[in-house]
Amino acid sequence: MSNKKPELIDMLLITTNPYDFHFVSQGEITVPSIDDQEELMATDSAIDILGFSADEKTAIYKLTGAVMHYGNLKFKQKQREEQAEPDGTEGIGRVSKLSKRESLCHKTFRL
Repeated sequence: MSNKKPELIDMLLITTNPYDFHFVSQGEITVPSIDDQEELMATDSAIDILGFSADEKTAIYKLTGAVMHYGNLKFKQKQREEQAEPDGTEGIGRVSKLSKRESLCHKTFRL
């Protein structure tokens, strides 16, 4: 979200505003001793050093984006049932788009 790699903003269907994402905005948004842009580049470099392929690296980012969008999903209780159902479809499309081809967790961690 630091916009150091603007292509990630578009690819992950996110904004640069942390308050747009429930999971991201529940704690301290900025920490004076941490440079978010520098941390992103260090993380990006670490993924390369660990030997992940370009496709796996993209999958890591997309799964992270999907989790951010999961945090924004709203649910409502079904009438006369103890189940919930989605309250709208806006975020579901984003989650689906980001996670539809991501088999990294199955490949790497054998889930």
